[in-house]
Amino acid sequence: MISTQKENRLTKSCLTTGITYKIYTNIFHFKKKMAIFWSFMTVFTSVYLSCEILQSSSFIKNNSHYSNNVSSFTYDLLFSWLIIYFLLKQQFIASQKISDNILYWIFAHLGGLGFALLGEVPFLSGIIITKNWWNHLPLKAVITIIIIGSLILLIGCREIYDSCKDGTFKKSLRNILIVAISYGILLSILIIGKAKDIHYHVHHAIFAGILSIWFIDWKNYAIMIMHAILLGVVVEGINFYGIGELFLFLTGDKVLVTFQTSLFIFIIFHFILLCLYFLASIQAASTHLLLD
Repeated sequence: MISTQKENRLTKSCLTTGITYKIYTNIFHFKKKMAIFWSFMTVFTSVYLSCEILQSSSFIKNNSHYSNNVSSFTYDLLFSWLIIYFLLKQQFIASQKISDNILYWIFAHLGGLGFALLGEVPFLSGIIITKNWWNHLPLKAVITIIIIGSLILLIGCREIYDSCKDGTFKKSLRNILIVAISYGILLSILIIGKAKDIHYHVHHAIFAGILSIWFIDWKNYAIMIMHAILLGVVVEGINFYGIGELFLFLTGDKVLVTFQTSLFIFIIFHFILLCLYFLASIQAASTHLLLD
């Protein structure tokens, strides 16, 4: 009962203090869920523009980001929209009934801008998550990672408690599994295509994006704030480094895709699809017989 009252207060507070939510409902007359969704899309557009200002300033070294020309700025904005759109839709954020409140705005911007500025700290700038990356970290970086990691873990445990209580644990796990399977398929294609020197490189945008999938049961402010920070980091990664931030597996020399390879992948894909179709048909027939 107390938990429900807290949730209702959070929902009511966030809806009444929504910034662009008011614009979408009162001016464009969007329905509630649509207004909530696009209010968050607007938040991260603002985060992207803020990150662009930061990387164009003297606070960020030239080697801390890719060249930010007009073309890259424009199309990276498009890529950030597509990625955030996918994440918000996959996470059913509009179902939270919580709009773009001032707290979310602040921490989304802090996530993007703060992470970019952390990259300018000497003992943190060299952190690259590849094979045996932990062995090369200075002590200050290790301590910083442990502190931040412990905080995320603590809030993550609270999310596990809330999601198990509300029955949304399986949904969060399913969404993470979808992303994991997708990258597994990409790795399989690289192997089938005989790509050379395949190695992983966990870019911060990938890590933050996957982690954000976990923080979607907004029963308290801490979980909502963590979600805002993580998606802010995703947008910063795309703004600073482009679409390459989504490349989990890197390769050496580029190998051309042959006709045989593309045909083999085509056959495998449709064979799996056909098997799943027949399996679904058998299951549907069994269910129909049980009902009869």
